[in-house]
Parts: sequence; C-alpha cells; structure tokens
Amino acid sequence: MSGRAALTSTKNKTKPDIHILWYAKQPYFTGSFNFTECRYTNCILTEDKKKLNTSEAVLFAYRDMWSNVPVKKDGQIWVIVNIESPASDSDLSHVWDNKFDWSMTYRRDSEILLNYETFRRTQPLDKNYHEIFKNKTKLVAWAVSNCGSGAKRREYVSEMEKYINVDIYGRCGKAPCPVEGMPGCHELLSQKYKFYLGFENSLCKDYVTEKVYHTFLDNSNAIYVARTAPNVKSILPPKTYIDVADFDSPKHLAEYLLKLASNENEYISYLKETDKYHIDNERNYWRAMCDLCELMNTYKTRNLTWTGKNHNDWYRKGVCLSDNEITIKKEN
Repeated sequence: MSGRAALTSTKNKTKPDIHILWYAKQPYFTGSFNFTECRYTNCILTEDKKKLNTSEAVLFAYRDMWSNVPVKKDGQIWVIVNIESPASDSDLSHVWDNKFDWSMTYRRDSEILLNYETFRRTQPLDKNYHEIFKNKTKLVAWAVSNCGSGAKRREYVSEMEKYINVDIYGRCGKAPCPVEGMPGCHELLSQKYKFYLGFENSLCKDYVTEKVYHTFLDNSNAIYVARTAPNVKSILPPKTYIDVADFDSPKHLAEYLLKLASNENEYISYLKETDKYHIDNERNYWRAMCDLCELMNTYKTRNLTWTGKNHNDWYRKGVCLSDNEITIKKEN
C-alpha cells in the first residue's frame, strides 16, 4: 500500500506560471491538462515545440524519442516518462545519457510515480460475502490478450492445469471475454470464478500493472493470484492477493487454491481484506501531473540526487528476471 495521500488542492495563485512542454509524447498521454484540482495550480501544459526555450520543464516519453536531441536551456528540468516494462524496451540511445533530471515512471524510486496506487476506503463496501461465495461455480479464470509467453507465464499455466481447472479467455483462450475491455471482463468473470490469474508478461522490480490492480475494483469478487514484481509485498497490502512466488511449484499453488476454495470463511477473509482498499481508477496520470507541478514548485528546497544518472543503468540493468532465471518446477 502506498503511503502517499491523494492530492488536495491548495490554491497558489500568487506563484508565477510554470510551463511544462510535452516534447515527445505517446498517444495514450493527453497533451492538455487542467491543474485546477491539484495542490499547486500554477502549471501550464503544452505540446507546442516552439515553446521549448520558454518552458521550465520538458517531458519525453521513452518510446517516442530519437537521436536528435534538442538543445537544453540552462536550468531547465528534463523528465523521462515511461510506463512500460524494461523487458519489452530496447536501450535508449547513448546520445541521451545524462540529459535527464527526473523520471516519471511506475518505479517507486522515481521522482514522480506514474502508476496505480491503493488507498484505504473511508466507507466499507456493502456486500453479502456468503452469498458471493455461494454463487461461485468455477475455480480459476485467466483473461489474456498478449499471446506471447513472456516470463514463461503460459508454461506456468500449462503446468498448473495438470492439477486444477483453468479457463482461459481472450485472444489467447478458447472463448472471448464476455464483455469488451479488461476491467469489465475481470469484474464479470470474478462473479463466477473463485480465483483470477493476474500474470505479468515480465517480472521486474516495481512492475505491477492493471492486471493485478483490478482486484481492487468495487465489483471484483475473486481472489487474485498474482505473478508479478518480485517485490510486490512492499507494494500491495497483505492478504489482498495470493503471491505465486510463495509456492515452489504450480502443483503446490494449485493444491493451495483447491484447499482455499473449499474453506468458505478463509476464502471470504481474503475478499474482505481486499475490499478495505480501492484504486482511483484511471487517475494515475492525473496524480502524476499534479505531483510534477508540486515538485516544480518545491524542488529547490529538496535533496534530489537523480540528476546525471544514466537512464539505461537505472531503469534497465538488473531489474527484471530473464527467462533463463525463471525455473518452473514440474512434479513427476
């Protein structure tokens, strides 16, 4: 669970405007942003490259960068933005070495965190957990759209299927998702299934995506089985998911799921613990931009040491498990 609180607005109208330029942007990021709901409201976001020399901060999306590096104005803050796994990206060209001051990524040691976060609910959900348990007729569901076998996840599921039934949905399964869109698919499947697989296609430090965070949606009523970041226990609240890494083989995981599936009280205890938290769905970009504006207003009073780091060394080296490092134990 994150210790960061959701930002609340504290008006700072007397502060001078701070101009932030999206110089290289991926299409899933919006180029306009209204900072009026943020704690600091004096930032202005633009995509107009003509304003490069008049912008206090410049954003560069990792996958939209090339070898022509613009001239950096003295005192300007350059921020590299990335939400993708290092395992699916190539090295950044060395012409960008030591160009960036801050990072905005899913990594917990970024200056600006760009990922989902869990928050403690102020009002409990009104659910009949015994009725939820009674209505479940199936064991394990997995909805997957990327049919690649990154992190040997398909190999893991194939071994797991020897001991427990797993129904696979999506482009890689035998049936399409009952509804379009992954959040809706997850929520619908979670009504009939006791467990839902949230398996990442790469196992990297801090890399926990919506595949796992969807367990905190209001209408999610299955226990998530997570195969995700090696340090996930420092990110998610305990007993809100089952960590595959706690089991030395798919067989032992399957045996635990079968045992838990038949123990109503213990099963419900997972659902109740998960429902103590929520995610502010689709607001991760909003929080990151608010945090960026706050940092631009306050960084001169903080001790920030990222400046001058080589991005490839920090973001990519030694943070992901390679397929050669992943062993799936197969029982006789």
